[in-house]
This record gives sequence, C-alpha cells and structure tokens, in this order.
Amino acid sequence: MRAMELASTENTDDIEQAFERFLIDRHLPSLRSILISDDLTQHYPILIDFAELVDYDPTVAYGLFSQPSKLLYLFDKVARRSQNTVARTVGIDGYWKVKQFVHVRINVTGSPLEFPETFPSIGRLRVKHRGILLTVKGTVIRTGAIKMIERERVYECRKCRQRFEVWPELESGNAIKLPLFCPLRGSKTCDGTSFQFVPDSIVCHDYQEIKIQECMQVLEVGSIPRSIPIILMDDLVDVVKAGDDVIVTGVLSAKWSSDLKDVRCDLDPMIIANHVRRTNELRSEIEIPDDAIKSLRSSGRNVILQGICPQVFGLFTVKLAVALTLIGGVQHVDASGTKDENVTSVVKKYILVKVRRRLSREYIDPKDTCE
Repeated sequence: MRAMELASTENTDDIEQAFERFLIDRHLPSLRSILISDDLTQHYPILIDFAELVDYDPTVAYGLFSQPSKLLYLFDKVARRSQNTVARTVGIDGYWKVKQFVHVRINVTGSPLEFPETFPSIGRLRVKHRGILLTVKGTVIRTGAIKMIERERVYECRKCRQRFEVWPELESGNAIKLPLFCPLRGSKTCDGTSFQFVPDSIVCHDYQEIKIQECMQVLEVGSIPRSIPIILMDDLVDVVKAGDDVIVTGVLSAKWSSDLKDVRCDLDPMIIANHVRRTNELRSEIEIPDDAIKSLRSSGRNVILQGICPQVFGLFTVKLAVALTLIGGVQHVDASGTKDENVTSVVKKYILVKVRRRLSREYIDPKDTCE
C-alpha cells in the first residue's frame, strides 16, 4: 500500500500535505476557534470523524489505521502548522497567536473500523491488535489521580551542535533512552555519540490512568469480566468518572515491569487513548418537552394498574398501593410479634374498612345491605 511505503521510507511529506488540505477544507471553523482563543497553555482538541477522512483521502486513512502512533504525532504537528496557513489566508496573522498544544482526536463512530477485528471486547484483546487503531468499550471501575508527566526533552550533540527532541517511553515507566548516535542528518553525516541536556527544555503534560471493565450485559453466562488500564493525557484528563460507560479509541501497548536480576520481565497490556466518548450521556436527537414526559409517565402508570386484577373495576388507589408494595415493600411485624407481608396487610386493611362501612350502613338502615 502507498501509505505503508510512505511510512516505511519516512517520506511523510505527501501525508502531511494531504492532511493539511483536509483540515483546511473540512475543519476550518475549528482552526479559527483555536486561533481566536487567548490561552496559550491550554490543550485544544480537533475532533475528526474517521469515516469523513476515509471519504476524503483513503490513503491517509489507511496509514492512520495501520500506523497510528506515528501518524497521530504527524497530525498534531500538521494541526499546529495549519494555524499559520489559516492566519495568512485571513490576513491577520499578526493578531492571532498559534497554539502549540493542539491534538487531533479520532472518532470511529459510523466508520469501517466498527467491526469485531478493530472493535473487540476487552477479553478478546490479543497481540495481533497491537500497533493498530483500536476501539474498546467498557465501564470505568477506577480513576487514578491526575499527575504531571514529562513528555519531551531537548538534547544537543556535542560534536555537530545540532539539537533534537527525545520523548520518554510510557512502556518503560517514562524512562528516557538516548540514541546510540546523532539522529540528525544534513549535508554531512554526524557520528557523534555524546549529548548534553538543554536547560529549560522539558515539556510536561497532564496524565491520568483509569481502568475499564467489560460491560456485564455483553458477557456470556459464567464469564469473568476482564479489565485493562487506559492512559489519558492532556485534554482527555478528568473527563470520566467511575461508573461511566465509555468507548475508547487508542493504541494497544504494554508496560514493562521493573528490571530485576534473575527475574522474568512481565508485560501488562494497556491502551494509550486518543479519543474517549461517554455513552451514558448520549441523548436522543429529538427533544421531548417536560409536559409530554410527565403525561407519558402518568399514562404508563395507568396502563400498568389496569393490568392488576382487570376483572375488578375501579379501586385505583388500592391497586396503586398493592403495586407499590410489591415493588418496594418490606415485611411487617405487628405488636403481637406476628410476621406478615405488606400486600396481605394492605388487603386486610381494605377489607376491614369495607366491613366497617357495611356495618355502619346496616346500623343506620337495616334494609340497605347493597354495597
């Protein structure tokens, strides 16, 4: 595939140009909104539908699916560069400031990625799912504390004096591994192996770890629900709480255990999230007035009560009392110590009232015995 060839040969200019055209054509209002904002330290998301990207440029979409870790970084870079293009096009680039913390978020809803191979249950995650754009669904069972994590450093080669960025690895406990030789390539290849840290070049990000579990409704009888940690960063931090049903899109990875002598290293699977959607807050597109909702509740209650002893006409209050007692009643113990059910008590009280009424009528008029 052309996208895989571009990624393997590191010739990503075509992908960057294609995605920049996509942002300007389809998400120009989002770019303008980010430019107008005053806060330079805030993290701004750009929400992109994967189905829309597939329709615009299938090559870029396939590259995103097959190599999300690399292309998502390029997309964030292009999003920052697109702000300059938009500012120059409008002609007021001197008034708008380019935001450095812009993140492209991918929503796979309604796209070809909604099939079992890329949307598996948590219990069916395997090694074959590693390295592709993946989506899982579950319930949040734990939310960790919000932390600050170091995500970028700048080092300088002592030989050629060129500077390059280094990113800590989440898989190895956010440890920084310097390259074996100078990674920069120019007119002359540098084989320097000594680097020095550039002061005040550390860039920190917000970090939170949550854990989601398979939904109980989709499990087979006797199955044990599985769980997996989710890594949230930047604008995704503190958007969910325990008990929320979420759909997470990200990249499956693994965290290495601590290095100990003569001890086997274990790998704990985790998902580095790119997009999180809460499904328990999805609302219907049709807005129903409050008066209509109240009338529907009342009519639904009346239909239920009509089904209780339908051969008995009327007695709405008694049927309502019996229904409420059946739904939420508890056992009753009277003064004599006799344990009785609430439904029986309600019926007994109703019969007692009827008998008293009949006796009072017979006392007033012995001939009046009809009830």
